[in-house]
Amino acid sequence: MKLVISPFSLRLKKPIQTARGPMDERVGYRVSLVSQGVTGRGDVMPMASFGTETPAAALAALERFTLTTLPETVEEIAIAVEGMGVTPAARHAAECALLEHLAIRKGVLVATLLGPVLRSHFAVNALIEGDDAAGLAASAEKAAKEGFGVVKTKVAARPLGVEAQRLLAVRRAVGPSVRIRIDANGGWSEATARSALRGLEALGLEVCEQPVSANDVEGLRRLRHLAPCRIAADETMLLSNVLPRLLEKDPRAAADVIVLKPAALGGLVRSLALAQQAHDSGVGAYVTTLMDGPIARAAAAHLAAVLPSADWAHGLSTVELFEGVRPDPFTPMGGEITLPQATGWGVP
Repeated sequence: MKLVISPFSLRLKKPIQTARGPMDERVGYRVSLVSQGVTGRGDVMPMASFGTETPAAALAALERFTLTTLPETVEEIAIAVEGMGVTPAARHAAECALLEHLAIRKGVLVATLLGPVLRSHFAVNALIEGDDAAGLAASAEKAAKEGFGVVKTKVAARPLGVEAQRLLAVRRAVGPSVRIRIDANGGWSEATARSALRGLEALGLEVCEQPVSANDVEGLRRLRHLAPCRIAADETMLLSNVLPRLLEKDPRAAADVIVLKPAALGGLVRSLALAQQAHDSGVGAYVTTLMDGPIARAAAAHLAAVLPSADWAHGLSTVELFEGVRPDPFTPMGGEITLPQATGWGVP
C-alpha cells in the first residue's frame, strides 16, 4: 500500500513578520491512505527555516513510504513510520493518515487512540499582526471582542523601542485581563532578551517563546531566573535529545513550558511522549501548528485534548489566517476549540 500525494498551497491573507523575515505562503502536500473503503488523511507543509526538511525531501520520503499490512494499534503505527525520522514533517503526515484510517475503522475519534481524552474543549490564543502599533492594537482588540483570552504576536524583527510601543498599544487595547504572549523565534541575543523582557515588565507578559537561539539552552535557563515572564522553549525542542537538558534542574529547568509543533517534531505520538516527560518534571506544554493546513490543525487539536495538563492556551487559531479556507469544526469560537462528535479527525 502506498500513500496518495497531491500538492497544495495556502496564501496568508496578510504576511506575518517574523525574526526570519516575512511569511506569506505555505506549500506542501495532501496525503491520504486509501484501503478497505476507508481514507485516512494528513497534511505536510515543511518549513526548512524552522528546522524541518524541505518540501522536496518530504515528497521523496512520502513516495518511498509503503505498507504491507494495515497497522492495528498506535504502537504499530509508530513502528511503521520509524524509518522517516530524518523527515519529521513527512513522518507526521504519514502518521496522521494511518491514525485517521485506524480511527475510522474503529469508529472513534483519533484522540481516543492517543490516550484518555482529558478535555473536550480548550482555550487557544489569537495570532495578531499589524504594520504599526495602531494596526496591531486593532487586531488585538478584535481578538478580545471575539472571546480570545490570550493574544500572541511575533517580536525581534524590529528595534526594541518599536516593539515596546507596539506591545504597549496592545495592552491598552485589550485591558488587563487578556494575556499577551510574544514569540521571538530565537531572534534575540541573551543580553537583548534580558533588556527587552525587563523593559516590558509593566505590561505583564504571559510568556516569551524562544527568546534566544535554539541551541542556547543555558541562555534560556539564565533568562528563566531573571525574566519577569514565563519562558517557553520552541525551536530548541527540534534539537536531538534536548529535552533532558531542558528539564535538568540546575538549579531549575531551562523553561517553564515547552511548545509542541507535531509537524516539526515528527508526529503526535512523539509529541505526546515529550509532553508527558515535561509534565513529570513539573514543566508545562502547549500545542501550536507550523502554520499548517486544516488536517494538521485538527490533528494538533486532538493532541491538545489528551495532554496531561491544561494550564496553557494552544496556538491553533492559524488556519483562519489563510485565504479561501472555509470554517470547519476546529474553527475557534469564543477563544476555544471543541472536539466534534465524529470519527477520525472530525473534519470534512
